[in-house]
Amino acid sequence: MELPERLHHLVSELGDSLVKVLAEDDHCRDLAIQIQSEGYGLVLILEAAHLKLPADSGLEETEPPFSEDDKRLMKSFRIRTD
Repeated sequence: MELPERLHHLVSELGDSLVKVLAEDDHCRDLAIQIQSEGYGLVLILEAAHLKLPADSGLEETEPPFSEDDKRLMKSFRIRTD
């Protein structure tokens, strides 16, 4: 499915920001170096998917169903979920 141009731009910008944040974090950079020293390359893949929630889910269609683990991970990257 082709992404609308605006969404494509936003996802691309988010990817660039995540790569920058990961590169600035000493622990993440060290892990990446260790992985690469073993001969592996790293690729960050982001996927944007339109959410279709069941009518009885209790969630509005615009509210992503994030788990507590998802929220902690996003918070560590300074991504707001509200």
